[in-house]
Amino acid sequence: MILTALFVVFFVAGPLAFRGLTRGRVQQRSLGVGTAVCAGAGLALRYGFAELWGRNVVLTVLSIALIWFAWIGVLAYGARKLRQVDGGLRMRRWTGVIGAAGTTMPWFGLASANLLQG
Repeated sequence: MILTALFVVFFVAGPLAFRGLTRGRVQQRSLGVGTAVCAGAGLALRYGFAELWGRNVVLTVLSIALIWFAWIGVLAYGARKLRQVDGGLRMRRWTGVIGAAGTTMPWFGLASANLLQG
């Protein structure tokens, strides 16, 4: 059940968040700052409370979510920069497809870890 919920989050919410961030409503500077804040907060929770990692579900999920949001921000930032260089329709399509697919990469890591754990 948990993997099903994570699947929906990673394969629906991730690409939708990426699409929202690449629409241009968010300024590039705000996107960069938001990405850095998410990454910093996620890593601070992960390594600042290392003794609680894996034991406290809320802390673990929040840390992973913040790092994942930062990952989506990095993908959106890169896609927007590539679109600035080449504003053509082909570039918009390719960056959209590759970026949306990139947001799902953490799912494969979680599924692989779950498979190895048994």
